[in-house]
Amino acid sequence: MSPILFTIPGLAWEVSAYGFFVALALVSGWVLAIRLATREGLPADRLGGSYVVAVAFGLVGARAVWLLQHPTAFEGWISLLALRSGELSAGAGVAFALGITLLQCRRHGVPAMAWLDVLAPAVALAVALEGFGALLSGAGYGAYAPEARFALRFPEGSPAYLAHRRELSQLLPRAASSSLPVYPTQLVAVLGGLLAGGLWWWQRARRRFVGQHAIGVALVLIAVRSFVEEPMRADRAPAVVGPASRGQLAALCVVAVLAVVLRTRLRAAAKSTVVAATRGGRARR
Repeated sequence: MSPILFTIPGLAWEVSAYGFFVALALVSGWVLAIRLATREGLPADRLGGSYVVAVAFGLVGARAVWLLQHPTAFEGWISLLALRSGELSAGAGVAFALGITLLQCRRHGVPAMAWLDVLAPAVALAVALEGFGALLSGAGYGAYAPEARFALRFPEGSPAYLAHRRELSQLLPRAASSSLPVYPTQLVAVLGGLLAGGLWWWQRARRRFVGQHAIGVALVLIAVRSFVEEPMRADRAPAVVGPASRGQLAALCVVAVLAVVLRTRLRAAAKSTVVAATRGGRARR
């Protein structure tokens, strides 16, 4: 773990690992989205600005909703700009960013699903980089996992170590220099982003309809986040129906809708292909 990645010489400015990788995720996502937009014939000059606006609203919205849920953490309006891992509402951030994206597409006369297809790999890359930044900073750590095969331990002074010293002191020896074993939630996030990116790469030459990339990547990211990572997190939301939290129930509904849309669109695309092939065969006769 290395929460401070480096210090800028001569200025004594410490650059946090999480902040650095979030910035890297946003910049690399912008570059990738612009390149793909140009390749798809979309107005990259206008969409580049839309990307920045959507990201800004998404981050501030995610932070604002988290502060509403944790009012004791509010320390003035500057708190909205304190972007820390584990202190953002992911669902709210996505909703804000998506809403702004749709508005910007309408404003510029750009097909929304075509732009979302372009954004899909950028989002997958951003999720992977953000997860790596969280791993280095020790934030977003997993629940106590004494028997987990791939459990992680964080060093003294890390968020996990301090929480265990405070809440699980009977299990953590006084002389311990690392935390108790925890689930590798940050690595799960990284793998989820890579898996979504891999799906996009595989689909590139196999896209059957506009929007397929966006739906496929969204399904992978939501499923991994809500049904793999979330149950492992130390700060998991309380269950409301069986073992499921409100967020997981909402994610289940979204996944179900997206799966139905994906299946319907794929079947329609396949039917159109068959019809076109049949007509082509008749025309040659």
